[in-house]
Amino acid sequence: MQVWNKLFAKSPFKPLIKHSEVVLNTVETLEKALRAWERGDCEEMKRLAVEVDRLEDVADRIKEEIRDSLSSKLMMAVAREDVLIYLHMQDKVADAAEDTAKWLLIKRPGTVPDEVKSLIIQMGVESIKAAKLVHEAIVQMDRVIESGFAEKEIEEEYRIIHEIESVESKIDGLDTELMRKVLAMDGELSWGDGFCILNIARTLSNISDKAKDAAERIRLMMNK
Repeated sequence: MQVWNKLFAKSPFKPLIKHSEVVLNTVETLEKALRAWERGDCEEMKRLAVEVDRLEDVADRIKEEIRDSLSSKLMMAVAREDVLIYLHMQDKVADAAEDTAKWLLIKRPGTVPDEVKSLIIQMGVESIKAAKLVHEAIVQMDRVIESGFAEKEIEEEYRIIHEIESVESKIDGLDTELMRKVLAMDGELSWGDGFCILNIARTLSNISDKAKDAAERIRLMMNK
């Protein structure tokens, strides 16, 4: 706990950055698992999916340690409640990545049509991009605090937030397109195949949704 207290003493965002680094590692590992799934390398995909699960557990443990060490007596530039809410939202990004990894283990790629597989990969690339941008956003928020809310640093933070929102909007479009394709293939795909594919898409979409939620919390912290 003493380590976290020292980090909080420097900045309320130093511990969040440490947690974000693990979340980022989780989504980057999921990205590798998706690529292995795409090329049909099931053994590698399984290994990476298990690693995603392990990293999500690490992120959870760090989240709990930060919560336990965040004393109400600490004087910070932002409210303790805002830090805890943001931490919860950031952790949900790793949760969504873990959910995707589980569905990849269930749905092997062999029977997935190439056009559907291509859309899933596009959703994966964009969702993981959103998660990476959240890491940039919390690092940038630390710079905003250290600069005393300098206008230049605030503008850069808003640029990152807008980019996250743009990526999330793009994923919504891909998700809709994927649903239409899957429903149009009712004669080619079994009910089980369609169900699994749509759940892979749903969990990938959740990554960007949670990234957007985290970005919105940063926006609120700056506005306060």
